[in-house]
Amino acid sequence: MRNRPEPVASDPNWLDLRKKISVREAARLNSMCEATFRKYHSNLIKQLSPRRQAVQLGDALAIGEAKTVAE
Repeated sequence: MRNRPEPVASDPNWLDLRKKISVREAARLNSMCEATFRKYHSNLIKQLSPRRQAVQLGDALAIGEAKTVAE
């Protein structure tokens, strides 16, 4: 029997980065309140249905990367 290496959970693949998450979750990932996220990053919010809005996980994570590079 071969020992297969276990996948690394910290490296999301491209499919994980395209996943839709709620605006609340995207704001939490970036350590800000939902209202602040909506104010400054409204271009990332997609209207999925009349009542549901979401953000792609990759876009939400990219905000945090840009914030740390700027500091």
